[in-house]
Amino acid sequence: MTSTSENKQPQPAQESTSNKGVTIGFLLGLLAAVCYGFIPFFTLPIKSGAKADFMADPTILFYRFGFASLIVAAIMLMQRKSFKVSRGELVTLIYLSFISDGSALFLIDGYNYMSSGVATTLHFMYPVVTAIIMMAFYNEARRFSTIFAVIMAVVGVGILSWDPTGNTSIQGVIIVLISAVCYALYIIRVNRSRAATMDGTKLVFYVMFIGAIIFGAEALRQGNFKPITTTSQLTHLAALAIICTFVTNTCLVFSVKRIGSTMVAVLGALEPLTAVVIGCTVFGEPITWQVLAGIALIIPAVLVIIWTRRR
Repeated sequence: MTSTSENKQPQPAQESTSNKGVTIGFLLGLLAAVCYGFIPFFTLPIKSGAKADFMADPTILFYRFGFASLIVAAIMLMQRKSFKVSRGELVTLIYLSFISDGSALFLIDGYNYMSSGVATTLHFMYPVVTAIIMMAFYNEARRFSTIFAVIMAVVGVGILSWDPTGNTSIQGVIIVLISAVCYALYIIRVNRSRAATMDGTKLVFYVMFIGAIIFGAEALRQGNFKPITTTSQLTHLAALAIICTFVTNTCLVFSVKRIGSTMVAVLGALEPLTAVVIGCTVFGEPITWQVLAGIALIIPAVLVIIWTRRR
């Protein structure tokens, strides 16, 4: 009796440790989603704010990814990780950087045509686009729930595009949907290329670093590269790099390890909701019935697809 009792004693402690890990995973997933939703909060003041603080999109993204890559590089140095990559890996990393950069650039450009909340909601269509690409080109099973969710999402996009107030334009919708397509392609190729076998930290560093070079070169080509000259610029760019890029990616990694990619993706629904709340309360962006109806269709559709595609 004593032996049986002793054998059972460690179980509550193990369960407690497991529950604690799950709780931490949920909190980190929530933090990652909320932090990503703050992108417009830190971007718009230097994109469309005071003239002294203005920076063009490529310049903003150069500093965002440049600062973030320096943080990741510092971590790699502290962990004594190698920066060495093969020629084939470098080609893959350059390709991944271009589609990742395309996603970031089209999203930030979308803010010129619609409210930040609507733009982030449309960008959140990337799981839908991923499902369509996987079914069309990778022979993934065609489930009724997935097809129904895709139809819901398309209807939601249609409602957002048909905003009679003029706060959302078809051109803007197309631009942000391209952002979603780029991000979907990025996710697919990360798992179906040489990058799948690379160290995650090294992958993130090179994608950010190469992205910074691309955006810096584009800013110079356009002749609108601008050094940081005001405290507001430095504050917002640093916040973009640290909160919306570094913290988000770090929290995602640890969250996935504790609660799995499916639940983390579901928590990602807070990204557009955070952007909508910030846009409404901080930037005075209007919330119409079309916006609410579009969001009410798109977010559930995305969640259905995430659940049906879980492993």
